[in-house]
Amino acid sequence: MTVWRWLLGLFGRSSRDAIEIPAPAWQRVCQGQPELSVLSVEECERLRPLAGQFLAERPFYAGGAMELTDAMQLRIAALASLPALSLGMGWLAGIRSVVVYADAFEVDHEEVDEDGVVHHVRDLRAGEAWSHGTLVLSWADIEAGLDPDVATSVVIHEVAHFIDGTNGAENGFPPLDKGHDRARWTHDFQVAFDRLNREIDAGHEPTIDPYAATNPAEFFAVLSEYFFRMPGELLDFDASLYRHLARFYAQDPLTRMISAGG
Repeated sequence: MTVWRWLLGLFGRSSRDAIEIPAPAWQRVCQGQPELSVLSVEECERLRPLAGQFLAERPFYAGGAMELTDAMQLRIAALASLPALSLGMGWLAGIRSVVVYADAFEVDHEEVDEDGVVHHVRDLRAGEAWSHGTLVLSWADIEAGLDPDVATSVVIHEVAHFIDGTNGAENGFPPLDKGHDRARWTHDFQVAFDRLNREIDAGHEPTIDPYAATNPAEFFAVLSEYFFRMPGELLDFDASLYRHLARFYAQDPLTRMISAGG
């Protein structure tokens, strides 16, 4: 029996096949996770059934010798559902399963150098968003997110990739509603992306994680991490990007933190 089916038996199902998360377990998750602890009571309660839906709609698997508990799955589901709090869970439909390793895991991939030569490379990764729908995560890196001074959130990062790819391509340009100025989004993100790359090329210490300069898709994913975890730093980096993400996600983490006294 997989951990997934054991979890269903533990939490039970509602009439809509969403897992009913017990209030004590939910409170522990929200109080212990920095980006969840600043949610209002109303937001926290809105997020709970979304996390239950996330758990019910996709299996979780332990990678390697990982021991995957119900509490681990619940924290992952809560973090994965946070970006969809106002967007809706349809944006996470591309995530069909979740695999969790105890630590960073090896991934084989190809890289093309400046001469056009293809190299087979093996890297250690904290997370991966696979095109066929598997979300792969390192539990050690998820645990690192309990530190409020750490900007990174591997779950939000990889979920942002799935959200970005909803229109068929991960390119830093997710589907925007008709009220969002697409030309302004493209301009503002490109200007900030180019500025970050110039800072790095000049040997300056970048104001955000330099991994964001890898490509537009990683730029969007890293900015999404900052948006939910350290919105003040994102605002300092580029206020226009904070406003774009606040409108896109229909959330305002900076106001949350101010209201929570953070």
